[in-house]
Amino acid sequence: MRFLSRVLVSGLLFGSLVSASAQDKDPQSKLPPPDGIRLSTVIEQVEGRPGFYGIESISFAEGEYRIVYFMADGAEVRINYDAKTGTSRPPRRGLFGN
Repeated sequence: MRFLSRVLVSGLLFGSLVSASAQDKDPQSKLPPPDGIRLSTVIEQVEGRPGFYGIESISFAEGEYRIVYFMADGAEVRINYDAKTGTSRPPRRGLFGN
């Protein structure tokens, strides 16, 4: 009986690992949610900021759009937007998002 329960537990753990690795291979898991805010809406918000000059880069990771842009005075701005709600927030790591 102990052997059977160990085999069963081992099988469950292995199945969980295989399932988790299969989710990592799903390309849509790395995309913004289909019911979230559109990237074009986020870009409009950024471009509408007073003193905006130009966008340097946009990326998507961990459920948020990460945007780097420049102001007319040359200041670099890094800001993240929640992909579900569109709310802005500063980068999570460090003062400058490093």
